Amino acid sequence: MPNSNWQSLKLGLVQMVSVKSLEQNLAAAERQIRACAEQGAELVVLPEMFAIFGGGDQLAAGQAEASSAGPLRSFLAEMAARYGVYLVGGSIPCTAANVYANAPALSAEQARVYAACFVYDSAGQEIARYDKVHLFDANVNDAQGQYRESDTFAPGLKPQCFDSPWGKIGLAICYDLRFPEYFRCLAEQGCELVLVPAAFTYATGRAHWDLLLKARAVENQCFVAGAAQGGEHSKRRSTWGHSCAINPWGEPVASLDRGEGALLIELQRQQLVGVRAALPALANRRLGI
Repeated sequence: MPNSNWQSLKLGLVQMVSVKSLEQNLAAAERQIRACAEQGAELVVLPEMFAIFGGGDQLAAGQAEASSAGPLRSFLAEMAARYGVYLVGGSIPCTAANVYANAPALSAEQARVYAACFVYDSAGQEIARYDKVHLFDANVNDAQGQYRESDTFAPGLKPQCFDSPWGKIGLAICYDLRFPEYFRCLAEQGCELVLVPAAFTYATGRAHWDLLLKARAVENQCFVAGAAQGGEHSKRRSTWGHSCAINPWGEPVASLDRGEGALLIELQRQQLVGVRAALPALANRRLGI
């Protein structure tokens, strides 16, 4: 059962510059999970695509997870147990077959996968899965130019939160951040913290990352924390980084710049309680107007 009266949380945000090498990415992820744990983190968040970055070619080579015994989910479970932390596993590609009973059938030519975020408790037990709902299909003024996640991934069907010693915690991934209705669904489920693994492009991140994190925190009077990719991945792919946490008043608690690193943040629930008591915007909502 979630603890609705939690007082504080030591949150670790991992920032990476993932490359094509799975082995290098997993080594970097463990290095930063360890760094967070050594600083006292209780909950650690990895960025989007931490293990397989931008991986259309890699997915074709069969690196999508097909079961809980797959190498990436096994790695995440092992890291959570080894370092004694709750672990939010960024996102990894998982096969689409038989995930949702009511999912539309995909033809052989459309056989896509889900961008899935798995959560593990400190004993290494898998306790939640979120499949990215909003897929990044956009034209960006950078070297890559066009992004079409829907060519590779199928969209998830619903918001997801999980029970924890720090109450209900919501999950979102990257492009979800642009959809306020998604975050309102999480707030209505009782989430006081939303975690956002991300890989914002340099161009879109510079313009909107900080703004969107603040907006979602203020609108829902909750903590919002983003763990990001941040650096030069190839000649065509550059990400913004700047992993950070935002408090319910819209103020940054702490942040990184770019490059690989780990950020430890202590969140105080009393701050959220105080904001909601002084300015009860959630309670004052008038639905349908």
